[in-house]
Amino acid sequence: MHHGHKYSYPPPYGYGCQPCPCGVPMVSSYELAVASGAPAAEAFVGGVSDVRLSLEYVVDAGASTPSIKVTTASPGSTSTWEETTPGTGYQVKSDFMRLQPGTKVTLDVTETAARLRWCETFCC
Repeated sequence: MHHGHKYSYPPPYGYGCQPCPCGVPMVSSYELAVASGAPAAEAFVGGVSDVRLSLEYVVDAGASTPSIKVTTASPGSTSTWEETTPGTGYQVKSDFMRLQPGTKVTLDVTETAARLRWCETFCC
């Protein structure tokens, strides 16, 4: 099927999201969580447009060496963000990283509970 016109969507779809030429844009939320002492968790970002990650975490009471590490891998690129002196209490870093669809993301923590959240736009 071919459509000869461009699609324009009102917010929230109209801000940087790719149009869905043969369907309706839908948004779904995702979460990657790791508790203190658990192994690293990984997921991949999907959808039709870039996503913005938010990070939430809480350092364990009495922690001596807490840390949080987020590693991303996409074709031709790998990067790591690490916090080795995280703040105490509940912390939120909204919109702290932007990723393209197809990027694998890994969350690893020490003496901390953390979760990454993002929303993906896809076509139905």
